[in-house]
Amino acid sequence: MPTESTFLLAGLFFVAAALGYFFARFGDDEETSDAAPPAGKLNADYIKGLNFLLNEKPDQALEVFMRMVEVDDETLETHFALGSLFRRRGEVDRAIRVHQNIIARPNLSEMHKEQALVSLAEDYLSAGLFDRAEDLFGQLKDSDEHGVYARRKLVRIYEVTQEWDNAVRGFEELEAIDPRAAAESRVAHYYCELAQQAFSRDDVREAHKLIDLAEKTANPSLRSKLLRADFWRSSGQHKKAIKLYGEIMDIAPRLIGDVVPKLAESCRATGEQGHLSRSLTKLLASDPSAGKAIGLATVYDPRIVNATALKCLKDFVLADPVLSNLVDLSPLADSDGPDSKQALERIREGLTRVISKGHRHRCRECGYISSELLWQCPSCRNWECVSPSVELNFSTFVS
Repeated sequence: MPTESTFLLAGLFFVAAALGYFFARFGDDEETSDAAPPAGKLNADYIKGLNFLLNEKPDQALEVFMRMVEVDDETLETHFALGSLFRRRGEVDRAIRVHQNIIARPNLSEMHKEQALVSLAEDYLSAGLFDRAEDLFGQLKDSDEHGVYARRKLVRIYEVTQEWDNAVRGFEELEAIDPRAAAESRVAHYYCELAQQAFSRDDVREAHKLIDLAEKTANPSLRSKLLRADFWRSSGQHKKAIKLYGEIMDIAPRLIGDVVPKLAESCRATGEQGHLSRSLTKLLASDPSAGKAIGLATVYDPRIVNATALKCLKDFVLADPVLSNLVDLSPLADSDGPDSKQALERIREGLTRVISKGHRHRCRECGYISSELLWQCPSCRNWECVSPSVELNFSTFVS
């Protein structure tokens, strides 16, 4: 029996065909309507094609519709709709055939040719054929109608394929013609990606040079400052790293969960636990809610033994409604003596074992979860939308 999606496809296509017929029959002025064919039943080929669709024979339906495009100019828009529907159903090969057939049609207008190129490029993107999509969008980037769209798609391809040099050039070209692009900070991210690649090659000088470029862009990202601090820490220059981590915590509370373990590592390396305590105390004074992020950070990094951080962990555990039903928290509430400290350590060890590190971060746009801080969400492809989680709930436990 035909599936629900088949009925939907057939229904939508029927509506598109009917509208195309209606405008072809009644949409012209009186002079051109004199030459129009007499009103009558919808083209029999449409009915035949729809019948094939309803009987789960899309290949036969496709052949019928593609023959029609060779005969009647008025069916072009309907075929664009058909190709789009095939793509949305995941039948990309059929969408490609539809749009390739339109492009191959002789005497095709420039407007319809560009429309078909855009549609075919979208088909290739859906199929993961990025080189072919890049070629077609490249042909359209100077189009008056599709130029901005094509350039945005080219940048997206460069992001997916991690061609960051091309992404820099492509987005700078886009900024010159699209006012919306000037408000985004993507170029800074591209330079940061290049800096990470340079650092992985042990080219530290080039990495810092690229970070400099990121910070000089029209809309710099906080990522460049965090990345530079990470480079200092990895290179053993902990005092420089500590300074930057402190600045980052002051201006980006959402990153506290990721910064605190790094700051703690550098403070351990320099023996400056007092500096860590002062930094955390200052942070809590300006934002008491930061205690949640600090407390959870001590769970993810058991090496943190700083008294201020552990106090945040204790407050976090006592306030969490889930833990109060799972663990006897009375030793924590009694005092700050040895029993309380031992109980807190046992709870921390238990949480470290059972909390899923895969749920440490969440995208606020689409809900995607990950184990590490990602500057571009792999799901929705937005930038700077993934943040550390500061809540402990059942979804963070390993099943």
